Amino acid sequence: MKTMSNRIVMVGFGNIGQAILPLLSTHFPEYHVHIFEANIGKSQRDLCRRYNARLTEQRITKDNHGVVLQPLLSSRDYLLNLATSVSTCDLIRLAQLSGAFYLDTCIDPWEYAQAGAGIATSNYALREEVRELRRHSGGCPTAVVAHGANPGFVSILLKKGLIDMASAHGIAHDPCLCAEDWATLARTLDVRVIQISERDTQVGTLARRPGEFVNTWSVDGLVTECLQPAELGWGTHEVKLPPNAHRHQFGSQAAIYLDQPSHTVKVKSWSPNFLDFDAYLITHNEAISIADYLTLREAGVPVYRPTAYYAYHPCDEAIDSMKLLADNTTAAIASTRILKDEIVSGIDELGVFILSGTYPSLWIGSNLSIGKARKLAAQNNATSLQVVAGATAAMAWMRVHPNEGILESDDLDYQFIFDYAEPYWSPIVSQYTSWRPTPASQGLQFEDFLIR
Repeated sequence: MKTMSNRIVMVGFGNIGQAILPLLSTHFPEYHVHIFEANIGKSQRDLCRRYNARLTEQRITKDNHGVVLQPLLSSRDYLLNLATSVSTCDLIRLAQLSGAFYLDTCIDPWEYAQAGAGIATSNYALREEVRELRRHSGGCPTAVVAHGANPGFVSILLKKGLIDMASAHGIAHDPCLCAEDWATLARTLDVRVIQISERDTQVGTLARRPGEFVNTWSVDGLVTECLQPAELGWGTHEVKLPPNAHRHQFGSQAAIYLDQPSHTVKVKSWSPNFLDFDAYLITHNEAISIADYLTLREAGVPVYRPTAYYAYHPCDEAIDSMKLLADNTTAAIASTRILKDEIVSGIDELGVFILSGTYPSLWIGSNLSIGKARKLAAQNNATSLQVVAGATAAMAWMRVHPNEGILESDDLDYQFIFDYAEPYWSPIVSQYTSWRPTPASQGLQFEDFLIR
Protein backbone atom coordinates (compact mmCIF):
# COMPACT_ATOMS: atom_id res chain seq x y z
CA MET A 1 0.00 0.00 0.00
CA LYS A 2 1.24 3.49 -0.84
CA THR A 3 1.92 5.99 1.92
CA MET A 4 -0.65 8.66 2.72
CA SER A 5 -0.46 11.69 0.42
CA ASN A 6 -3.37 13.90 1.58
CA ARG A 7 -4.75 14.31 -1.91
CA ILE A 8 -8.26 14.88 -3.25
CA VAL A 9 -8.55 13.79 -6.86
CA MET A 10 -11.61 15.24 -8.54
CA VAL A 11 -13.04 14.06 -11.87
CA GLY A 12 -15.20 16.77 -13.44
CA PHE A 13 -15.01 20.52 -12.92
CA GLY A 14 -18.43 21.76 -13.92
CA ASN A 15 -20.67 23.82 -11.67
CA ILE A 16 -20.68 21.36 -8.76
CA GLY A 17 -16.92 20.78 -8.95
CA GLN A 18 -16.33 24.53 -8.87
CA ALA A 19 -18.83 24.98 -6.05
CA ILE A 20 -17.18 22.42 -3.78
CA LEU A 21 -13.72 24.04 -3.93
CA PRO A 22 -14.44 26.73 -1.30
CA LEU A 23 -15.78 24.08 1.10
CA LEU A 24 -12.78 21.83 0.53
CA SER A 25 -10.53 24.79 1.29
CA THR A 26 -12.40 25.36 4.57
CA HIS A 27 -12.92 21.79 5.76
CA PHE A 28 -9.95 19.96 4.20
CA PRO A 29 -7.18 22.59 4.12
CA GLU A 30 -4.43 20.01 4.55
CA TYR A 31 -5.36 18.24 1.29
CA HIS A 32 -3.92 18.96 -2.15
CA VAL A 33 -6.64 19.03 -4.84
CA HIS A 34 -5.96 17.68 -8.35
CA ILE A 35 -8.81 18.12 -10.84
CA PHE A 36 -9.41 16.51 -14.23
CA GLU A 37 -11.75 18.21 -16.69
CA ALA A 38 -12.31 17.49 -20.37
CA ASN A 39 -12.72 21.14 -21.45
CA ILE A 40 -11.20 23.96 -19.45
CA GLY A 41 -11.96 27.67 -19.68
CA LYS A 42 -10.19 30.73 -18.30
CA SER A 43 -12.56 31.11 -15.35
CA GLN A 44 -11.84 27.55 -14.26
CA ARG A 45 -8.09 28.14 -14.41
CA ASP A 46 -8.46 31.36 -12.41
CA LEU A 47 -10.55 29.57 -9.79
CA CYS A 48 -7.95 26.83 -9.36
CA ARG A 49 -5.19 29.40 -8.92
CA ARG A 50 -7.27 31.12 -6.24
CA TYR A 51 -7.69 27.87 -4.30
CA ASN A 52 -4.26 26.37 -5.08
CA ALA A 53 -5.75 23.42 -6.93
CA ARG A 54 -4.02 21.66 -9.81
CA LEU A 55 -6.10 21.45 -12.99
CA THR A 56 -5.44 19.01 -15.83
CA GLU A 57 -7.32 19.15 -19.12
CA GLN A 58 -8.08 15.51 -19.82
CA ARG A 59 -11.26 13.50 -20.27
CA ILE A 60 -11.40 10.48 -17.99
CA THR A 61 -12.60 7.46 -19.96
CA LYS A 62 -13.14 3.74 -19.62
CA ASP A 63 -9.80 3.15 -21.32
CA ASN A 64 -7.61 5.61 -19.41
CA HIS A 65 -9.08 6.00 -15.93
CA GLY A 66 -6.78 3.47 -14.28
CA VAL A 67 -3.59 4.72 -15.90
CA VAL A 68 -4.35 8.37 -15.20
CA LEU A 69 -5.87 8.24 -11.72
CA GLN A 70 -4.32 5.33 -9.82
CA PRO A 71 -0.79 6.81 -9.57
CA LEU A 72 -2.30 9.79 -7.73
CA LEU A 73 -4.26 7.79 -5.13
CA SER A 74 -2.95 6.53 -1.80
CA SER A 75 -4.40 5.37 1.49
CA ARG A 76 -7.13 7.71 2.80
CA ASP A 77 -6.98 10.02 -0.19
CA TYR A 78 -10.30 10.95 -1.79
CA LEU A 79 -11.56 10.24 -5.29
CA LEU A 80 -14.52 12.51 -6.09
CA ASN A 81 -16.54 11.62 -9.17
CA LEU A 82 -18.39 14.82 -10.10
CA ALA A 83 -18.64 14.21 -13.84
CA THR A 84 -21.51 12.91 -15.94
CA SER A 85 -20.92 9.61 -17.76
CA VAL A 86 -17.94 8.49 -15.68
CA SER A 87 -18.56 5.04 -14.24
CA THR A 88 -19.31 4.85 -10.53
CA CYS A 89 -18.48 1.14 -10.31
CA ASP A 90 -15.15 1.38 -12.12
CA LEU A 91 -14.00 4.36 -10.06
CA ILE A 92 -15.04 2.63 -6.82
CA ARG A 93 -12.94 -0.37 -7.80
CA LEU A 94 -10.00 1.90 -8.53
CA ALA A 95 -10.35 3.80 -5.25
CA GLN A 96 -10.60 0.67 -3.14
CA LEU A 97 -7.64 -0.91 -4.92
CA SER A 98 -5.64 2.19 -3.95
CA GLY A 99 -6.91 2.37 -0.36
CA ALA A 100 -8.72 5.66 -1.09
CA PHE A 101 -12.16 6.95 -0.19
CA TYR A 102 -14.74 7.46 -2.94
CA LEU A 103 -17.72 9.78 -3.28
CA ASP A 104 -20.13 10.82 -6.03
CA THR A 105 -23.43 12.70 -6.13
CA CYS A 106 -25.21 10.25 -8.45
CA ILE A 107 -24.55 6.80 -9.89
CA ASP A 108 -23.27 6.98 -13.46
CA PRO A 109 -22.28 4.57 -16.26
CA TRP A 110 -19.68 5.33 -18.93
CA GLU A 111 -22.47 5.92 -21.41
CA TYR A 112 -26.22 6.35 -21.13
CA ALA A 113 -28.53 4.34 -23.35
CA GLN A 114 -31.00 6.37 -25.37
CA ALA A 115 -34.74 6.11 -26.00
CA GLY A 116 -36.31 2.70 -25.35
CA ALA A 117 -32.97 1.13 -24.45
CA GLY A 118 -32.68 3.64 -21.61
CA ILE A 119 -33.99 1.06 -19.14
CA ALA A 120 -30.49 -0.49 -19.21
CA THR A 121 -29.13 2.69 -17.63
CA SER A 122 -32.14 3.57 -15.49
CA ASN A 123 -31.39 4.57 -11.92
CA TYR A 124 -32.78 1.23 -10.79
CA ALA A 125 -30.41 -0.74 -13.02
CA LEU A 126 -27.42 1.43 -12.11
CA ARG A 127 -28.15 1.04 -8.40
CA GLU A 128 -28.37 -2.74 -8.77
CA GLU A 129 -24.85 -2.79 -10.26
CA VAL A 130 -23.57 -0.92 -7.21
CA ARG A 131 -25.48 -3.25 -4.86
CA GLU A 132 -23.79 -6.22 -6.48
CA LEU A 133 -20.39 -4.58 -6.04
CA ARG A 134 -21.29 -3.75 -2.44
CA ARG A 135 -21.77 -7.40 -1.53
CA HIS A 136 -18.02 -7.90 -1.83
CA SER A 137 -16.87 -4.61 -0.29
CA GLY A 138 -17.00 -5.33 3.44
CA GLY A 139 -13.94 -3.97 5.22
CA CYS A 140 -12.80 -2.04 2.14
CA PRO A 141 -12.16 1.71 2.19
CA THR A 142 -15.41 3.62 2.54
CA ALA A 143 -17.19 4.61 -0.66
CA VAL A 144 -20.37 6.70 -0.42
CA VAL A 145 -22.48 6.73 -3.57
CA ALA A 146 -25.11 9.25 -4.63
CA HIS A 147 -24.61 11.69 -1.80
CA GLY A 148 -25.11 15.35 -2.55
CA ALA A 149 -28.37 17.16 -1.82
CA ASN A 150 -30.71 14.75 -3.50
CA PRO A 151 -29.82 12.04 -3.66
CA GLY A 152 -27.93 12.49 -0.41
CA PHE A 153 -28.83 14.87 2.39
CA VAL A 154 -32.55 14.33 1.83
CA SER A 155 -32.15 10.82 3.27
CA ILE A 156 -30.71 12.45 6.39
CA LEU A 157 -33.63 14.88 6.56
CA LEU A 158 -36.04 11.96 6.24
CA LYS A 159 -34.68 10.33 9.40
CA LYS A 160 -34.82 13.58 11.31
CA GLY A 161 -38.37 14.09 10.08
CA LEU A 162 -39.47 10.63 11.24
CA ILE A 163 -38.01 11.23 14.71
CA ASP A 164 -39.66 14.66 14.91
CA MET A 165 -43.04 13.25 13.84
CA ALA A 166 -42.85 10.50 16.45
CA SER A 167 -42.00 13.01 19.17
CA ALA A 168 -44.73 15.43 18.08
CA HIS A 169 -47.41 12.74 18.25
CA GLY A 170 -46.19 11.05 21.43
CA ILE A 171 -45.19 7.84 19.68
CA ALA A 172 -42.60 5.90 21.64
CA HIS A 173 -39.85 4.29 19.60
CA ASP A 174 -36.66 2.43 20.28
CA PRO A 175 -33.37 3.91 19.08
CA CYS A 176 -33.25 3.51 15.32
CA LEU A 177 -29.99 1.73 14.69
CA CYS A 178 -30.74 -0.19 11.51
CA ALA A 179 -32.97 -0.10 8.45
CA GLU A 180 -35.59 -2.32 10.08
CA ASP A 181 -35.91 0.10 13.01
CA TRP A 182 -36.49 3.05 10.66
CA ALA A 183 -38.97 1.08 8.57
CA THR A 184 -40.87 0.04 11.71
CA LEU A 185 -41.07 3.67 12.82
CA ALA A 186 -42.30 4.76 9.38
CA ARG A 187 -45.00 2.08 9.45
CA THR A 188 -46.06 3.09 12.97
CA LEU A 189 -46.46 6.65 11.69
CA ASP A 190 -48.50 5.30 8.76
CA VAL A 191 -46.14 6.98 6.28
CA ARG A 192 -47.49 6.18 2.84
CA VAL A 193 -45.80 8.71 0.54
CA ILE A 194 -42.39 10.36 0.66
CA GLN A 195 -41.88 13.12 -1.85
CA ILE A 196 -38.51 14.74 -2.35
CA SER A 197 -40.16 18.10 -2.92
CA GLU A 198 -38.24 20.92 -4.62
CA ARG A 199 -39.31 24.32 -5.93
CA ASP A 200 -36.47 26.47 -7.29
CA THR A 201 -37.44 30.15 -7.68
CA GLN A 202 -34.02 31.61 -8.50
CA VAL A 203 -34.12 34.13 -11.36
CA GLY A 204 -31.41 35.99 -13.26
CA THR A 205 -30.94 39.09 -15.36
CA LEU A 206 -30.06 37.38 -18.65
CA ALA A 207 -32.87 36.21 -20.88
CA ARG A 208 -32.64 32.67 -22.25
CA ARG A 209 -31.55 32.65 -25.89
CA PRO A 210 -33.29 30.45 -28.51
CA GLY A 211 -31.87 26.93 -28.31
CA GLU A 212 -30.15 27.62 -24.97
CA PHE A 213 -30.65 25.21 -22.05
CA VAL A 214 -30.35 26.96 -18.69
CA ASN A 215 -30.26 25.41 -15.21
CA THR A 216 -29.00 26.20 -11.72
CA TRP A 217 -26.84 23.12 -11.03
CA SER A 218 -26.00 21.10 -14.17
CA VAL A 219 -27.37 21.03 -17.69
CA ASP A 220 -25.88 17.64 -18.59
CA GLY A 221 -27.18 16.16 -15.35
CA LEU A 222 -30.73 17.46 -15.71
CA VAL A 223 -30.97 16.56 -19.40
CA THR A 224 -29.81 13.02 -18.65
CA GLU A 225 -32.41 12.64 -15.89
CA CYS A 226 -35.16 14.10 -18.07
CA LEU A 227 -34.51 11.54 -20.81
CA GLN A 228 -34.22 8.52 -18.49
CA PRO A 229 -37.42 6.55 -17.79
CA ALA A 230 -39.56 7.95 -14.97
CA GLU A 231 -39.04 5.87 -11.82
CA LEU A 232 -40.44 5.76 -8.32
CA GLY A 233 -40.33 3.61 -5.22
CA TRP A 234 -43.58 1.65 -5.07
CA GLY A 235 -45.51 1.41 -1.81
CA THR A 236 -47.38 -1.60 -0.47
CA HIS A 237 -50.50 0.56 0.05
CA GLU A 238 -50.83 1.16 -3.70
CA VAL A 239 -53.85 -0.52 -5.30
CA LYS A 240 -52.88 -0.51 -8.98
CA LEU A 241 -50.00 0.36 -11.24
CA PRO A 242 -50.18 3.67 -13.11
CA PRO A 243 -50.60 3.63 -16.90
CA ASN A 244 -47.55 2.40 -18.82
CA ALA A 245 -45.91 1.15 -15.62
CA HIS A 246 -43.77 -1.95 -15.21
CA ARG A 247 -42.29 -3.91 -12.35
CA HIS A 248 -38.70 -5.09 -12.45
CA GLN A 249 -37.86 -8.76 -12.76
CA PHE A 250 -34.54 -8.50 -10.90
CA GLY A 251 -32.99 -6.82 -7.88
CA SER A 252 -34.76 -5.33 -4.87
CA GLN A 253 -38.08 -4.80 -6.73
CA ALA A 254 -38.64 -1.77 -4.52
CA ALA A 255 -39.43 0.46 -7.51
CA ILE A 256 -41.33 0.60 -10.78
CA TYR A 257 -40.71 2.48 -14.01
CA LEU A 258 -42.93 4.10 -16.61
CA ASP A 259 -42.68 3.85 -20.38
CA GLN A 260 -42.17 7.61 -20.46
CA PRO A 261 -39.17 9.90 -20.10
CA SER A 262 -39.10 11.72 -16.77
CA HIS A 263 -39.74 15.13 -18.30
CA THR A 264 -43.15 13.97 -19.57
CA VAL A 265 -44.58 12.94 -16.17
CA LYS A 266 -46.02 15.55 -13.81
CA VAL A 267 -47.24 15.27 -10.22
CA LYS A 268 -48.77 17.49 -7.54
CA SER A 269 -46.61 18.65 -4.66
CA TRP A 270 -46.51 21.15 -1.80
CA SER A 271 -43.94 23.17 0.12
CA PRO A 272 -44.22 25.64 3.04
CA ASN A 273 -43.20 28.70 1.06
CA PHE A 274 -44.73 28.04 -2.36
CA LEU A 275 -47.69 25.90 -1.20
CA ASP A 276 -49.29 23.87 -4.05
CA PHE A 277 -47.22 23.44 -7.20
CA ASP A 278 -46.95 21.18 -10.20
CA ALA A 279 -43.70 19.24 -10.48
CA TYR A 280 -41.92 16.78 -12.75
CA LEU A 281 -41.39 13.21 -11.59
CA ILE A 282 -37.67 13.19 -12.31
CA THR A 283 -35.93 9.86 -11.82
CA HIS A 284 -33.47 9.89 -8.91
CA ASN A 285 -31.56 7.33 -6.92
CA GLU A 286 -33.08 8.36 -3.58
CA ALA A 287 -36.59 7.42 -4.69
CA ILE A 288 -35.40 3.84 -5.00
CA SER A 289 -32.95 3.68 -2.09
CA ILE A 290 -35.41 5.22 0.40
CA ALA A 291 -38.20 2.86 -0.64
CA ASP A 292 -35.85 -0.12 -0.38
CA TYR A 293 -34.42 1.01 2.97
CA LEU A 294 -37.89 1.41 4.51
CA THR A 295 -39.20 -1.98 3.35
CA LEU A 296 -40.36 -4.47 5.97
CA ARG A 297 -40.61 -8.12 4.93
CA GLU A 298 -42.18 -11.20 6.42
CA ALA A 299 -41.01 -14.52 5.01
CA GLY A 300 -39.35 -12.54 2.24
CA VAL A 301 -42.58 -10.79 1.20
CA PRO A 302 -42.85 -6.98 1.55
CA VAL A 303 -45.53 -6.07 4.09
CA TYR A 304 -44.68 -2.38 4.33
CA ARG A 305 -43.03 0.08 1.98
CA PRO A 306 -43.85 3.75 1.27
CA THR A 307 -44.13 5.19 -2.21
CA ALA A 308 -41.18 7.52 -2.80
CA TYR A 309 -40.28 9.85 -5.66
CA TYR A 310 -38.70 13.16 -6.61
CA ALA A 311 -41.18 15.97 -7.36
CA TYR A 312 -39.11 18.74 -8.97
CA HIS A 313 -40.02 22.16 -10.28
CA PRO A 314 -36.74 23.65 -11.52
CA CYS A 315 -36.23 27.38 -11.95
CA ASP A 316 -38.46 28.96 -14.59
CA GLU A 317 -35.60 29.23 -17.11
CA ALA A 318 -35.01 25.49 -16.81
CA ILE A 319 -38.71 24.75 -17.24
CA ASP A 320 -38.65 26.77 -20.44
CA SER A 321 -35.46 24.99 -21.53
CA MET A 322 -37.05 21.57 -21.09
CA LYS A 323 -39.25 22.31 -24.09
CA LEU A 324 -36.10 21.66 -26.16
CA LEU A 325 -36.48 17.97 -25.24
CA ALA A 326 -39.90 17.67 -26.87
CA ASP A 327 -38.68 15.00 -29.29
CA ASN A 328 -36.92 13.17 -26.42
CA THR A 329 -33.47 13.94 -27.84
CA THR A 330 -30.89 16.68 -27.32
CA ALA A 331 -30.93 17.72 -30.98
CA ALA A 332 -32.60 21.08 -30.32
CA ILE A 333 -30.05 22.18 -27.69
CA ALA A 334 -27.68 24.70 -29.29
CA SER A 335 -25.93 25.97 -26.14
CA THR A 336 -25.99 25.64 -22.36
CA ARG A 337 -25.59 27.95 -19.38
CA ILE A 338 -25.52 27.60 -15.60
CA LEU A 339 -27.53 30.29 -13.87
CA LYS A 340 -25.23 31.56 -11.11
CA ASP A 341 -23.56 34.99 -11.08
CA GLU A 342 -26.52 36.61 -12.86
CA ILE A 343 -29.05 35.44 -10.24
CA VAL A 344 -30.71 38.42 -8.56
CA SER A 345 -33.29 36.75 -6.29
CA GLY A 346 -34.96 33.53 -5.29
CA ILE A 347 -34.64 30.47 -3.08
CA ASP A 348 -34.23 26.75 -3.57
CA GLU A 349 -36.91 25.22 -1.37
CA LEU A 350 -35.79 21.60 -1.10
CA GLY A 351 -37.04 19.10 1.43
CA VAL A 352 -38.70 15.82 2.28
CA PHE A 353 -42.50 15.76 2.32
CA ILE A 354 -43.60 12.89 4.57
CA LEU A 355 -47.30 12.14 4.04
CA SER A 356 -49.09 10.02 6.63
CA GLY A 357 -52.48 8.42 6.31
CA THR A 358 -53.16 8.92 10.02
CA TYR A 359 -51.22 11.95 11.27
CA PRO A 360 -50.59 15.45 9.90
CA SER A 361 -47.92 15.29 7.23
CA LEU A 362 -44.52 16.93 7.64
CA TRP A 363 -42.41 18.92 5.19
CA ILE A 364 -38.83 19.33 6.42
CA GLY A 365 -36.10 20.96 4.40
CA SER A 366 -34.15 24.01 3.33
CA ASN A 367 -35.39 27.48 2.47
CA LEU A 368 -31.97 28.70 1.31
CA SER A 369 -31.85 32.01 -0.56
CA ILE A 370 -29.34 33.11 -3.17
CA GLY A 371 -28.22 35.96 -0.91
CA LYS A 372 -27.41 33.71 2.03
CA ALA A 373 -25.75 31.10 -0.19
CA ARG A 374 -23.35 33.72 -1.54
CA LYS A 375 -22.47 34.86 1.98
CA LEU A 376 -21.78 31.31 3.12
CA ALA A 377 -19.60 30.14 0.23
CA ALA A 378 -18.13 31.73 -2.88
CA GLN A 379 -18.80 30.13 -6.30
CA ASN A 380 -22.25 28.95 -5.20
CA ASN A 381 -25.92 29.56 -5.75
CA ALA A 382 -28.58 28.14 -3.43
CA THR A 383 -28.86 24.88 -5.37
CA SER A 384 -25.17 24.07 -5.67
CA LEU A 385 -24.49 24.85 -2.01
CA GLN A 386 -27.08 22.31 -0.90
CA VAL A 387 -25.32 19.69 -3.05
CA VAL A 388 -21.73 20.35 -1.98
CA ALA A 389 -22.64 20.72 1.71
CA GLY A 390 -24.02 17.18 1.67
CA ALA A 391 -20.97 15.88 -0.17
CA THR A 392 -18.52 17.56 2.19
CA ALA A 393 -20.35 16.19 5.24
CA ALA A 394 -20.02 12.65 3.86
CA MET A 395 -16.31 13.20 3.27
CA ALA A 396 -15.90 14.21 6.91
CA TRP A 397 -17.84 11.13 8.05
CA MET A 398 -15.54 8.88 6.00
CA ARG A 399 -12.50 10.08 7.91
CA VAL A 400 -14.10 8.80 11.10
CA HIS A 401 -15.36 5.57 9.45
CA PRO A 402 -12.62 4.61 6.99
CA ASN A 403 -13.36 0.93 6.31
CA GLU A 404 -17.11 0.61 5.84
CA GLY A 405 -17.14 -0.54 2.21
CA ILE A 406 -19.82 0.80 -0.16
CA LEU A 407 -22.65 2.76 1.43
CA GLU A 408 -25.68 4.81 0.43
CA SER A 409 -26.89 7.97 2.15
CA ASP A 410 -29.52 5.94 4.00
CA ASP A 411 -26.75 3.97 5.77
CA LEU A 412 -24.95 7.00 7.24
CA ASP A 413 -25.18 8.40 10.77
CA TYR A 414 -27.91 10.97 10.20
CA GLN A 415 -27.03 13.11 13.24
CA PHE A 416 -23.39 13.51 12.21
CA ILE A 417 -24.27 14.42 8.61
CA PHE A 418 -27.08 16.75 9.67
CA ASP A 419 -24.94 18.65 12.15
CA TYR A 420 -22.12 19.05 9.63
CA ALA A 421 -24.23 20.24 6.70
CA GLU A 422 -27.00 22.13 8.49
CA PRO A 423 -25.18 25.50 8.62
CA TYR A 424 -25.09 25.51 4.81
CA TRP A 425 -28.72 24.37 4.45
CA SER A 426 -30.14 26.70 7.07
CA PRO A 427 -32.82 27.83 7.53
CA ILE A 428 -34.21 24.34 8.01
CA VAL A 429 -38.00 24.60 7.95
CA SER A 430 -40.34 22.04 9.54
CA GLN A 431 -44.05 22.48 8.92
CA TYR A 432 -46.99 20.17 9.52
CA THR A 433 -49.90 20.28 7.10
CA SER A 434 -53.18 18.56 6.29
CA TRP A 435 -52.60 19.10 2.54
CA ARG A 436 -53.79 16.43 0.14
CA PRO A 437 -53.50 16.39 -3.66
CA THR A 438 -57.32 16.22 -3.88
CA PRO A 439 -60.01 16.42 -1.19
CA ALA A 440 -60.90 12.77 -1.74
CA SER A 441 -57.35 11.39 -1.67
CA GLN A 442 -57.15 10.17 1.91
CA GLY A 443 -55.70 6.85 0.75
CA LEU A 444 -52.72 8.70 -0.76
CA GLN A 445 -52.62 6.56 -3.90
CA PHE A 446 -50.09 7.60 -6.53
CA GLU A 447 -52.88 8.23 -9.04
CA ASP A 448 -54.12 11.02 -6.73
CA PHE A 449 -50.87 12.90 -7.29
CA LEU A 450 -50.45 12.17 -10.99
CA ILE A 451 -51.31 15.01 -13.36
CA ARG A 452 -52.74 13.59 -16.57
